[in-house]
Amino acid sequence: MTSTYQMGVSTDRIRGSPGLNLDHLECCICHEILWKPVACQSCETPFCSACIRQWLNEYPTQCPNRCQAYNERKCPPFVAKVLSQLKVACIYDSNGCEEIISYEALDKHEIECGFQLHRCSGCQSEILKKDSDNHEINCEAIEIVCPDCKIVYKRGDATKIHTETVCLKEQLRQLRNESKENKREIHELNLQLHEMRLLSPWIKEMKITFDDLPLATDETKRMPIVYRGLKWNNMKYGYELYLSKKHPKSGYINCFIPGSSPNIAFFKDDVSFGVVTRNDSITFYSLTACAAWNDDLQLTIAGYRGSMEINKHAVTLLFGKPQFILLNWKDVEKIILKSAGGTAHPDSGGLSATHVILTQITIGPAD
Repeated sequence: MTSTYQMGVSTDRIRGSPGLNLDHLECCICHEILWKPVACQSCETPFCSACIRQWLNEYPTQCPNRCQAYNERKCPPFVAKVLSQLKVACIYDSNGCEEIISYEALDKHEIECGFQLHRCSGCQSEILKKDSDNHEINCEAIEIVCPDCKIVYKRGDATKIHTETVCLKEQLRQLRNESKENKREIHELNLQLHEMRLLSPWIKEMKITFDDLPLATDETKRMPIVYRGLKWNNMKYGYELYLSKKHPKSGYINCFIPGSSPNIAFFKDDVSFGVVTRNDSITFYSLTACAAWNDDLQLTIAGYRGSMEINKHAVTLLFGKPQFILLNWKDVEKIILKSAGGTAHPDSGGLSATHVILTQITIGPAD
């Protein structure tokens, strides 16, 4: 702890100041030598800045000398002049610092002093600041991140945990995962291209992107019961700016693409949508979905005609990575979506939930 954070400077630290009456430099609150002093405008009594702040927390308008009101002013010039003549031992003298510093230079010295103690981030030992760089270069408990494979290990465990073989295997595993992700994205693009070929030139009329819903700028809202000719149950929607502020660590953030709809739909656990009039039917072409909080979230999609389930599809959703799902189900009356499982994504702030985000649904009339 430096003098910067103390109430006052102990008289025991004053060196070589003969002829100075230290009693006149004493703070009447902490009874130590004034540190960064200010004064009461009425009685001109000086106090340590930290002392008077603490006093005013308990007695907001009252001067310690019982003045009618405390109004702050600068320390009287004669007090500041006498303080400037003091020579003070560094607060880290017990750690080996032998510097005697002028009062005015004390703050800067103690912030930079090499004899203050720093805690090693590895072994948690207290090390002198001047020795800390050398210590941490050699400390076996310091964690190191390999720039190639990104494995985190302690320096002392390098020969066990981070051998060259382990490093190469981890790099290979990561490359395989990247390859899988690239293949998944290519597959998604191929599916979307296939759908566009199937549905063109009617796709604009058939694709629901929720862009024409009223903006929900200060909260999420329930989907209207009837929207775009369909009946909706348990679906909600949200606006890009609101969700970005409210849930900055969620998968919602990755679902908004510049120039696309400012709204997304979402649900938790289960939702349904379908025809408004009984005996009507639709063709359910596709939807694009991702997980808002979890990795490996399971989504089950079922198509119904009356009370009979006629189609079913299960898919694993990823956190914040919209996935295009091509179905092309014909002559269905209702769609039920159910979500379950998964584990909290590392970047989601520890929150685990089964929310599913929908960025588009494409439907059309029954053939």
